[in-house]
Amino acid sequence: MTSFVTDLMVLEGKDTQPPKGWSRIPKDLNAGAGGAYLYFAYERDGAAGPLTDVLFVLGKDAPAPPGYRLLPVDLNKGAGGPYIHACVTRDPGRGEPLTDLDVLLDTDGLAQPPAPWFRIDLDLNKGAKGKFVYLTYQSQGAARGQVRH
Repeated sequence: MTSFVTDLMVLEGKDTQPPKGWSRIPKDLNAGAGGAYLYFAYERDGAAGPLTDVLFVLGKDAPAPPGYRLLPVDLNKGAGGPYIHACVTRDPGRGEPLTDLDVLLDTDGLAQPPAPWFRIDLDLNKGAKGKFVYLTYQSQGAARGQVRH
């Protein structure tokens, strides 16, 4: 039976643990850039339906697109780059259910995850120096993930 990602959050703090039933991705979203220690955590098979897309919006007051929920933590918090926020949706019209999430850390921005993983092409350390940081995912269908400016 396939398991689905049903929610996403950002944890602040080097030793912060996710709520019960959630998994913390142990890769700092500000790796090598200073700033706050930030980590994605996700829930699998929670009460809500599966997430079908994750995208990122840039700008201090950038709203979530219609049908998406904005995660309130700036992913460049304290690191000096532009404001970046993750947005998630469960809208089946936006893609197939997500089955797994991870973070890819890279030194030159060229690394791609192995199949069947996909990389969302926005460096989450954009403008903050440090390592290149990308959210990667698996889904039941084709590649998703967008960047909105």
